[in-house]
Amino acid sequence: MITMHTHLPRKQQGSFYSTVIIMVMFGIFLTASLKIAPTYMDNNVIQNAMEGIAANNDMAQMSLADIRSNLMRTLNTNSVTLDANNVQVVTVSGKEYIDINYEAKVPLFYNISAIVSFQNRFDKN
Repeated sequence: MITMHTHLPRKQQGSFYSTVIIMVMFGIFLTASLKIAPTYMDNNVIQNAMEGIAANNDMAQMSLADIRSNLMRTLNTNSVTLDANNVQVVTVSGKEYIDINYEAKVPLFYNISAIVSFQNRFDKN
């Protein structure tokens, strides 16, 4: 009977360190994602609020102050902060639009922050 001695391959050098580096990178990515995600959810609330204003009112007849007032009331109810000056009426090719353009600064860790820019445009007519 022939006896075969098979040796298991030696463990690769550095696999522990590679695993640790991958886990740290995954942790950083997960932390950043969990901190940035609420800003996207807040922007979704802003979009839904504007669509609600458009559905319930005649926005073509509303002044900028009325639109801002209705929007801020809805955002305050949902605990979303937005500077009212970021809501502007813009005219492009004879059509009026409502632009809500703003940036959100999200502190990630230590002195590292992420800046997320949002540009929303809604038809006023």
